Amino acid sequence: MANLSENRLNEVLEPEVLNTVLAAVNDFMASLPAGVLNDDQRRRYTSMDVDNRVFVETVLDVMGGSGASVLPASFDLATLQNDYQLFEQLKMVTERTAALQRKLDDLSRIAAHEAYTYSLAIYTMYEAMSKAGAEAARPGYELMRERFNRPSVGRPEDSSDAGV
Repeated sequence: MANLSENRLNEVLEPEVLNTVLAAVNDFMASLPAGVLNDDQRRRYTSMDVDNRVFVETVLDVMGGSGASVLPASFDLATLQNDYQLFEQLKMVTERTAALQRKLDDLSRIAAHEAYTYSLAIYTMYEAMSKAGAEAARPGYELMRERFNRPSVGRPEDSSDAGV
């Protein structure tokens, strides 16, 4: 809000909408299979690039034909099919949630920018009024001024903003 008359967002989410979304996300997360990687596993595990995807699909085709009969019984076609299908399902969800994350990040940044810029304008008014001798403005100005009296180098974002 570089200009006080510009306010791209002046609304809040309805509590019912927010509760519905959070419940749906929690339900979806609870329905996912268990599986967590440590940092080393995240580095070592193979991802599914285009070449790997084509390879997996080729193996599925071969095994779906007569190829499964040449392998020991421990190589189960259904296991590979399940893994690949889960990958495809998760990829679909990941693509949608990536778009959602981008929108949430943008809206969060706009809301934060507008809240801070508006607050800064109010602070500037209190500062001017206090310096002009308006005693009623002094306590508010003193309280708000604390934000600018401490170093702000490399300060982390509000932890309530994390993951938004």
